[in-house]
Amino acid sequence: MVADRSSPETRGILCTHCEGKLEVSAHAMSVNCHHCNRRVIIEDLKIKAYHAVVKLATAGRVEVAKRAQVVAKVRVHELIVKGEIKGDVIAVDRIEIAKQGSILGNVSCKRLQVEAGARLSGFFRVEPEFEPEPQPENRGNPQLSR
Repeated sequence: MVADRSSPETRGILCTHCEGKLEVSAHAMSVNCHHCNRRVIIEDLKIKAYHAVVKLATAGRVEVAKRAQVVAKVRVHELIVKGEIKGDVIAVDRIEIAKQGSILGNVSCKRLQVEAGARLSGFFRVEPEFEPEPQPENRGNPQLSR
């Protein structure tokens, strides 16, 4: 995990492409990774409808609303699921699944909170010392990695 040497004006994140450690402004929405020279989205997202992409990645928090459905590989810092996710999920920190939420795919994270009634299907890796590994990307079309 990123060492917390952050001041109130900065925060430590991991690049969503190469897992390199970055120190960024607390107000930044995206930065360029100095390790892999790729754009890293940092902003928090709230998904309220159907959202299908190849990969959904942010170094921030993602909330999938109650009636929303996400079809994608998901790589985030923190995830809250009240709707449905179809695809593999990697969270650097934690995943919270509400009673009406569901994940259909493999999950890796440090912490997992599941309410009674939530639906889960896949393999789960929950380890306090979990560190994500760099994922191979489709570099041919930049639209596919968003």
